[in-house]
Amino acid sequence: MPDRGRAVVTVALPWPLSATSRMSRFVASTESLPWWMAVALFGVSIVALLGHLSFKCGTRIAVNWVRYNYFNRFLPPLIREAPLNLLLGSATFALWGCIVVLSHFPKNQIFDYIIAVLAIASMIPPAVYVKRWLTGYPDRLKPQWLLEEERRHKVSK
Repeated sequence: MPDRGRAVVTVALPWPLSATSRMSRFVASTESLPWWMAVALFGVSIVALLGHLSFKCGTRIAVNWVRYNYFNRFLPPLIREAPLNLLLGSATFALWGCIVVLSHFPKNQIFDYIIAVLAIASMIPPAVYVKRWLTGYPDRLKPQWLLEEERRHKVSK
C-alpha cells in the first residue's frame, strides 16, 4: 500500500557527492614533480654508477678509500663498505628519477600502475643492501684487487 502524504523527491547531488562518482573521491589529485628533481636524481645516479665503476676498476681513488676507510675498524660498516653499495644506490636513484619523469605523462591508469611498480621496485635495492649488511658481502661481489688487499692485510670479511 503506497504511503500517502509523503512526496518522493529525487535530488541531483553536485559532482563530489553524486552516486556515479563515488570512487572519485578516493582518487588523490596528483601534480607533476618538478623537473629539477629528475635532473638531481639522475645526476646522483650517474655519479654513484661512476663511483662503482671506479671502485671495480681499482683506480687511485678506490685504493685510497680502501687504505683509509675500508680497513679502519673504528668506522661503522655503512661507511667502510660504501663503495660496495654504490650500484644499489645508483639503481634506487635511477628508479626514483623515472618516477619523476613519468609524473609528467598524461594522467591515466597505465602510467599510475607503472609508477606504482617502479615505486615498489625501488624498495628492492635497499632491501638487498640490508641483507648484505647483515650477512656480509660474498667474495664474488668484491673486485679481485680488493680480495688481494684483504689477503695482504690478513682480513677475512
